Amino acid sequence: MRRVRRSAFERLSAVLILLSLGISGAQGSLEAGAVLGASGDGFERALAPRAFAFPDDHGVKPTFRTQWWYLTAHLKDGQGQPFGVQFTLFRQGLLAPAQAPVRASPLAGNALWMAHLAITTPEGHHAEERFARDALGLAGVTPAPFRAWLEDWTLEAAPGAGPAPFPATLSATVEIDGQRQRLSLALGGPRGPVLQGDSGLSLKSRETGSASYYYSYSRMAASLTLTPLNGGVPRKATGLAWFDREWSSGALAPEQVGWDWLALHLASGHDLMLFRLRRADGSVSGVQEGTLVAPDGRSTRLSLGTYRFEPMPGATWEGPRGGRWPVRWRLTLPTLGLDDVVSAVRADQHNPLTVPYWEGMVCLEGDGESCGYLEMTGYEPPTDGGPRSVE
Repeated sequence: MRRVRRSAFERLSAVLILLSLGISGAQGSLEAGAVLGASGDGFERALAPRAFAFPDDHGVKPTFRTQWWYLTAHLKDGQGQPFGVQFTLFRQGLLAPAQAPVRASPLAGNALWMAHLAITTPEGHHAEERFARDALGLAGVTPAPFRAWLEDWTLEAAPGAGPAPFPATLSATVEIDGQRQRLSLALGGPRGPVLQGDSGLSLKSRETGSASYYYSYSRMAASLTLTPLNGGVPRKATGLAWFDREWSSGALAPEQVGWDWLALHLASGHDLMLFRLRRADGSVSGVQEGTLVAPDGRSTRLSLGTYRFEPMPGATWEGPRGGRWPVRWRLTLPTLGLDDVVSAVRADQHNPLTVPYWEGMVCLEGDGESCGYLEMTGYEPPTDGGPRSVE
């Protein structure tokens, strides 16, 4: 893994993100928890369940500070070798619409965009990031027809997709092991939308407004093609994908340093999402819950006590800035007779970006056909000399 060299504008954008949140970070990095814990002054908060409206809700919510569109896919090639793709597009509001001055310049904008693209291949894990101002069409999201982009990284629905943003194709140019490649990820029709939490209101702590609006399209057929730009032989893999849409204005409580999130496609045809938030000492803080989606698309909210999702002692990977990331997790779900270990296909699926975190492909050790994605934040030592999360 390595940090891709960034342009002067990208470095400036990263600094602007830090300054807009009132946060400073050593080595140009920022804790993900700090982003979602930012002040929501002037922005709308997620306070109660709402009626979702599609396709409009696929688009930008300018009255909320933070929002993202998130896609992961786990795949295998003809030899059974694993491939993983993650694409996330973030929008960070700088000023609430009611506070924003009217400016005539085409360069003016009241938000910043950031995109992450990470690829896991049999040879390694590769992550890139890009930044753009909210101007000149450099980045954005349109709900109908659905299109989410930052420069030439584009997730775009097929013609006639309807209220869902799928079928769609993710297209991007990326660098893998020093070689520029064209990525094309074709996505089929989705399962969903699945409203997470309380009818789409996903609580993160017991504090008022510490929540997000959150829905998922939990299962799509996926087909990946990686084509070297120098004319080499394309590589292909097939599998399944998951898409999340979420927006908030400061989702985390002050004592929360990070979270663990799992999205798993089970061989039985069920889809499973679990998350938990942590304090610096490693204890679970606020809320931990999840959703089980049946093969017919019906979803069940999972409350504490109906499942077990905990890191296995001693099974960690040491990050580049210190800290240890759990790469094997005990997963128990009695309603499905499930008692297994979720294990990373590679231990080093860490994204060493401006916002560093671990995000990668995982599978059940007892069933290699049940795979998905695990996201972890807050296991690195903080950049401000504060308390360190448990290792």
